[in-house]
Formats: sequence, C-alpha cells, structure tokens
Amino acid sequence: MTIKNLFIAILEKTLAGDDTVLVTIVAEIGSSPRGTGSHMLVGKDGRACGTIGGGTLEYKAILLAQNLLEQQESLRKTYRLYRNDEEDLGMACGGDVEVYFQFIPGEDPRAISIMKECILALEKDEDLWLFTDLTNPTDWSMALYRSNTAPRGMELGAADIKSLAGNKGVMVKIGDRRIYGEPINFAGKVIIFGGGHCAQALQPVLTNLGFRCVVFENRGEFVTPELFPTADALFTGDYDAIYDKLSISPNDYIVIMTHAYDVSVLRQIILKGYAYIGVIGSKGKIASVKAQLVSEGISEEALNKMNAPIGLRIRSETPEEIAISIAGEMILRRAEIRAAAGLSITSQDGFSGI
Repeated sequence: MTIKNLFIAILEKTLAGDDTVLVTIVAEIGSSPRGTGSHMLVGKDGRACGTIGGGTLEYKAILLAQNLLEQQESLRKTYRLYRNDEEDLGMACGGDVEVYFQFIPGEDPRAISIMKECILALEKDEDLWLFTDLTNPTDWSMALYRSNTAPRGMELGAADIKSLAGNKGVMVKIGDRRIYGEPINFAGKVIIFGGGHCAQALQPVLTNLGFRCVVFENRGEFVTPELFPTADALFTGDYDAIYDKLSISPNDYIVIMTHAYDVSVLRQIILKGYAYIGVIGSKGKIASVKAQLVSEGISEEALNKMNAPIGLRIRSETPEEIAISIAGEMILRRAEIRAAAGLSITSQDGFSGI
C-alpha cells in the first residue's frame, strides 16, 4: 500500500461519512515488526488497509481501534514487545513502540482538507512531510510541509521544522508540544527501461522499498498491468524517442535493461541530470556499449558515472537475485542523497526512527 492509496482511502471513507481510526507507529525503541511511519486504517468492520506489522500487536491494535471508534476518541499507547512482560503480546522483538490511534470522524473537514492537499501534492512529486500535533491526542491537528514553504495551520520556527523534516518519522518535543513529523514523499521516480524478466522481478521489490516506478518498453506485450500491477505508470514507445512519452528530472533513478536498445536510451540520458543510472549486462557488453558511445563523442568521464554492470556484487544469477542486488545498490544511493541533504534525525524524546 502506498501512502497515496492510504490518503485516498481515508478521504473516500471520510467523505462517505464513515468514522475511521488511523493507527500509526510514531516512535520505537529497539526492534519491532514494522518501523516508525507504518500505518493501518481501521473501520467498523476491522482493518481497511495498511499494516503495522501483523501478529499480536496488530490484532490488539485493531481491537483497541474498534473500541475507540465506539467511544469516538483518539489515544497514544506504548506497547512493550518482550515475552512475559506485564502486557505479554507473545512477541520477542525486544523493543517498545508508541502507537497513535487517530479518530477521524466521518465528514470531518480537517481530515478532508488535509487528505486532499496531500494527494494533490503527491501528484506533483515534491519533497513532502506531514506533521501531526499529538500534544492533546484527542484534539489532533495536521499540517503538510513542502521544502522551504511554511506549513499551513501549524506555528513552527525554522529550527522546529528542521528537527521534524528528516529522513525518517520522528517524535519531537517543541516547548510544551509533542509533534510527530513523517516524510511522505521524496521527489524522484524510478524509470525502468525494459519489461523483461529482470524488470518484472525488480519493480515490485523497489515499490515495496518506497520507490515509485514507471516502466517503458517498445513491446506492448511486455508492459501490461498484469506484468506490473503495482507500477505507477506504464509506457509503450520508441526507444529512440523516449522524451515523447517521458520527462526525466535530476531526482530520477534510471535502470536500463532493454533487450537491444541500451545504447539508444543511454545516448539520450547520459549527459542529462539524474540521481542514479544503472545498466544491466556483462562486463563485455558494458565495454561494448561504452565504446560505441565514446565513438559518438560522449566522454568516458560521463560514462563512468554509470553503475555498470548494475547491482551490488552478490553473485546474483536469477532475475530475483539480480533484483535484490540492484535494489541494494539503489538503497545505498538513496541514503547517500538524503545524507548529503542533511536528512538524518534522532528524536529528542528517547525514541528513534527506523
């Protein structure tokens, strides 16, 4: 489930007049099934979407959320994930999680307004954070923060925003307030050129890791919703004219795994701005690709910025193994980009992000 799908579900249920409870892990110490920023939406019939890790923790949380629906109340609760603890959940993760149960009344104008704002902002592919004031759990407020734009509806100073707008979800004390800040989008998408077996294995892995993926192919039968059900978008087009269908930004990650058109794609992209570019293939194939592009006047310096052959060196062979090696390399690159931007946060309250 993407964060956008969660917001759409909240908006639809709220507009329909249905009460819900948004269950969010807002802080953790030690190990837990899911980290800070995990969400689950609960309605009168139980879990509607999302997860906070399954098992006993999720079961207990659903029961409590349904009780809070009846009481029309919000609540913060800490669960201790140790065996034989006072509240034994039968889990041996060895950590604590603080969970916020946010009651959202049907037709609530606050929820409708913020969900609409978040959905529209996500469609623009901006860096976005959502701040929730939990000082009084029963009287919550939310504000969307875009880079360099003051969050509307929440009074925060520049230092406060910097402490909240990090790489991970974090709970921060600001004066006598407790505010939870969570990144909901970092600008940039993954463009996978090619729809073969490796692409089919890679795309769902990347989507589950929080990358938004689009797939581009020149063969229609290799770029269908059946093959890529969780991709953000699918494009069929000419590899020699990719910009007829796509726009590529400096925030985008490029993965090239076409059946015969790697040079065509690289020729159009390699001198542009991008966050990451990787090309699948053997060392011999990569050497041939580079030689062709050098003969066309592209510098070796530009070509050496490629991750080629793509992926971490884990002796991967199958498409599934190759997908993991590529995903690992892209996780590393994403972490490097966020660290360079100063997006590294430790909570001021003793809980840390994932």
